Order: sequence, then C-alpha cells, then structure tokens
Amino acid sequence: MTEKQPHIVVTGASGFIGTHVMQALAAAGEYPVGLCRKPTKGLVHGFDLMEMGDLSKVLSGAKAVVHCAARVHSKEDPKTELDDHRKANRDGTADLLRQAEAAGVQHFVFLSTVAVYGLQKASEVIALNYPSAPNTAYGQAKLEAEAIVQACPMRSTILRVPLVYGPHAPGNWRKLMRLCQSGYPLPFGFVGNRRSMIAVQNLADLIRHCLQSDDTPEVILATDHDDLGTTRICTELRKAMGKPRRLFAVPKPLMSAGATLVRRPYLYEQLFESLQFSATDCGWTPPLTADQALHLCVTGTAAGK
Repeated sequence: MTEKQPHIVVTGASGFIGTHVMQALAAAGEYPVGLCRKPTKGLVHGFDLMEMGDLSKVLSGAKAVVHCAARVHSKEDPKTELDDHRKANRDGTADLLRQAEAAGVQHFVFLSTVAVYGLQKASEVIALNYPSAPNTAYGQAKLEAEAIVQACPMRSTILRVPLVYGPHAPGNWRKLMRLCQSGYPLPFGFVGNRRSMIAVQNLADLIRHCLQSDDTPEVILATDHDDLGTTRICTELRKAMGKPRRLFAVPKPLMSAGATLVRRPYLYEQLFESLQFSATDCGWTPPLTADQALHLCVTGTAAGK
C-alpha cells in the first residue's frame, strides 16, 4: 500500500462481521485495510477500542472508515458495565472519528444496533423514527456514539443492525444451530412469530453499497427485507442439514413459564415473540434471500467459509 493509494479502513476486521466486509469490499474492487486486536495474517493488529493509540499511518490516504469493532454483550460487572461500554463504544468511536477527520477521510460508516430502541418484542412494525429508549449499557453507549458521529462534519452513515446471522455466527444463533443439528424434536412448530434479521453477507453488501453510492440516508435500519419466524428458521436449517423437520407445537404460556422458571425470559421473547423493523429505503436490494442465507449457514459452515 502506498501513501497515495486510496483504501478503506475496516475495524474489527478479524471478527464475524468484519471478515465478510473485507471480502465484500475486495470483491467489489476496493482496497480494504483491516484493523484488529490480535495478530492476524493480512491485517494490522494492535487496534484496541479501550486504548486507541495513534492511527495516523493507517488512516493516511484512506477514503473511508467502516467501524465494525465494538464491545458487545458479555459477562459484565454491573458496577462498571455502563462506563466500560461508554469507554469502548462511545469514546473509542469518538477517538477514531477524530483521527479519521484529521487524516482527511471522506466517509465514516458506523455499525450501530437496534438495541437503541430498547425493545425485545413489539406488536407493530418499528420505523426508523420510533423513540429510542435503550435499556442496556451496550444500547446506551451505541446511541451516544451515534450522536457524536452525526455531529461530525464528515459524511457519515449509521447502520442500525438487528440480529446478524450466518456461518460461524456467535451467541444464541450458534446455540440454535446446534439444537437443529442435534436432530432432537424441538418445540417450535407453528410459532407464528416474525423477527427482522440480516444475513452477514447481506450486511457486508449493504456496507459496500453505502460506500459506493453518493446519496444514501444518514441513518439506515438494515434488514434482509424478509422477516423470519422461528418455525421457518428451524425448518430451513434442518432441510439444509438433511435432517427431518421434527418440530412440534407447545402452548406459548407454557413455554413462557418455563423460560421464566429457568431465569431466561429473553429466550422466550427471541424465539416466540415478534420484533419487526421497517427497512430504510436506500436504493439497495439484498443479494441473498433469507432462505438462501439460512442454507448458507449450514453449507458455508461445512465448507469452512
């Protein structure tokens, strides 16, 4: 990379989302330069949200920054949780934004979250302008970071992202994949819920679209444009796995009581309740349908992609 060669800096480039962003940008003819925390082949390591350091060398000559890195949900100390998230997700973003502006970067893409709305379920489809009311440290810090990004004179794009799924996705998605792989009968027959999600490949392509388009909204609610229910997810995953469907119906009050009993009420909400978002019109069409993306969760994992 020469100093004058325009490139796109991607933070969190070794992570689940970052790796797909790097691939999508390279496939589109861009030159992505990835930042990560630990030594990783082909990436610039030493990037730390808590201790940003001097990034002037890697930002010099960059035309854009895609900020994927974030402190996400984990086992937290309740006494310091909000301060820790603010330091990483708000103050770290502010520092990166300041350095990018000083380096003459033209466009800053920030991955935010639908957690800024503070919702686990909703009977209505949530629009972009729905009042924000985060109820987690993560959502609060991301909302405060959004305000800092919007106040910067540099062109910015904020993507409010729901659950991101795909091959090797972490968290509860990985657990659901394992349940489907087990072949055991599952109580997800005829659930009837709908939840907005986005496949990691579609998210990476949306980021590519925002970087290569001159006119996109400043804030975008990002979804697959095709909301999924738990029954459909499990049906498609097991079809791709070559396993029988084996789903049976259980009364929702019974499942809710069971989740409360084991102190996991959020699992009931995620698996049985609806939470839909109205995707922002930004001139983009997802390259993958939801069913195609679900099948790639299986075939992509098997192929090590």
